[in-house]
Amino acid sequence: MTRAVVIGLVVVLLALLAFAALTAARINTLVSHLESASEASQDFVAALTEDPEGTGPHLAAARTSLDAAEAELQAIPLAQLESLPWLGRNVTAAGTVIDEMQAVAAGSAPVLADAAELIDFETLRPRSPGASPTEWRATLEDAIDLVEAVPGAIDTLGESRTAVAAIDTAGLLPPVRDAVEDVEAMLDEAYGKVAPVRKTFSDLRDWVEQGVEEFSLLDLIRGLL
Repeated sequence: MTRAVVIGLVVVLLALLAFAALTAARINTLVSHLESASEASQDFVAALTEDPEGTGPHLAAARTSLDAAEAELQAIPLAQLESLPWLGRNVTAAGTVIDEMQAVAAGSAPVLADAAELIDFETLRPRSPGASPTEWRATLEDAIDLVEAVPGAIDTLGESRTAVAAIDTAGLLPPVRDAVEDVEAMLDEAYGKVAPVRKTFSDLRDWVEQGVEEFSLLDLIRGLL
């Protein structure tokens, strides 16, 4: 092997090492943003039952952190990762987590926040049933789009939970592995909290589709209590 070849190999090796170091640094920054997003999401989940009207700031904080994590991910030149497959697995895992959390933040979370103001997720009772049947019927008529959207929002959350749980964390960098596991736990908690109301809103949706003037208001309220 000639000296020129050796020098060339050394240069390539140094370049790979430099790229790996830079990518690892970006991954660490990305993970820190994911951790912040996960913490904000946990606060959002808690607020669904404790303070439904106060979910907005938590969701906004989660979205801000997710956007920052996405920016770090996009700054990594993915084509070069083909030379470092072990590092590429970490980037892929982090990317999956970001994608799934973005889907929940953009699709499920706003719907669930609105739904939590209509129905108490712990008691499954109306939060403000109104002073009269007419008032409750008017509330339900105003919330028709929301009622129809909730089952799908819960399903989307469940699909994201399954996708994150399917990530193989064996051999991942410890910060990435921990971030994946934290998000998985957060999504488990979130799904466990909202899954019971799926049937409630499915029943409401069925009544809505039949026409709010057709169903028995008494039967509806009995079903919710």
